[in-house]
Amino acid sequence: MKYLCIASTWINALLLEFDSCGLDTEQLTQGLPGFQEGQFSQSDRLDLLSARILWHRAAKLSNEPLLGARIGIGNNYRSFGVLAPLIWHSDTLRVALQNVAQYQTLISENGAFRYELRENPDRIIFTYEETPLALSSSPQQVLSVTIASVRLFRMMSPGSMAIKNIFVPSDFSVSELQKLMGIRVETRGIHFGFEVTLDRDSLNQPIPGCDSTLYLMSLEYANQLLAEKEAGSDLIQQVRRYVLSHGLARAEIAGCAESCGTYPRKLQRQLEGYGTSFRKIKEDVLKERTIAAMHQSCEIKEIADLLGYTELSGFYRVFKSWFGVTPKKAMKQGIISTGSPALYGLSEELPL
Repeated sequence: MKYLCIASTWINALLLEFDSCGLDTEQLTQGLPGFQEGQFSQSDRLDLLSARILWHRAAKLSNEPLLGARIGIGNNYRSFGVLAPLIWHSDTLRVALQNVAQYQTLISENGAFRYELRENPDRIIFTYEETPLALSSSPQQVLSVTIASVRLFRMMSPGSMAIKNIFVPSDFSVSELQKLMGIRVETRGIHFGFEVTLDRDSLNQPIPGCDSTLYLMSLEYANQLLAEKEAGSDLIQQVRRYVLSHGLARAEIAGCAESCGTYPRKLQRQLEGYGTSFRKIKEDVLKERTIAAMHQSCEIKEIADLLGYTELSGFYRVFKSWFGVTPKKAMKQGIISTGSPALYGLSEELPL
């Protein structure tokens, strides 16, 4: 599917930025599905859990406290795919904002910016909301998206709006970020985001230099990609629900195919077209349930039983293949902590 190419281009551009920051991309991607020699395949779907693990690893291995900001500043806009011409050639700021909100999932499923218009003075508040998952996003990941978006809005319509401030969670250091960006930075609860000031009337004023023909072509293509992605997401969610309700580790593709009204081979071909497989989806579900159970301090045997493993040794083997350590060692190191190297498949010997 063509939308997979946009997502893979985005993640490979990110890996290039990690490399430019002195990080070993092969080490960052070790054991993550779809990666080979530090690059992501254009025919695979990057699951959300793996994307977050990648960022947590990068944050642990980097000595740069503003890694996310520097990645956001260096972001290559060619990696935005069809979203770039769609935004640049929107005829007004209001349409551009609507397009960002509607099509941003073509790049990443990690979360989205929600925007709110305010008055006195006229301004727009953009707040990032991450997609719920057992493993939360690395703050550096959300910071990178925030800074990249600030750069985007600075370029979209120079003169008609200005970045008022950037806001970050209350436990985040603001002085160095403010110095790097040259914009006021303040803390605000648990959220990342930014505010822009503007003349409200400018939202509906034509943007000079827009090409309506190129815009309509980009819009048609974006709608096609979004429809493909949503069809794939619907099927993937259907498979996830089957795995969750049919014994988790004991769930089999034959039963899943029957519940979907098809045959195992046809279901597998459909999933491969969306960059995944029954096995990968099942593994994603099991990993997410494992992390959630460890957040609740469940015992190892209890987790194995919950996931449907009849033998504890089977759970130990699969757990180590996921995270690089045994469940017992992960428990000891505190896998429920986002600072734990065990959670991200990193060796204890690494300088974390």
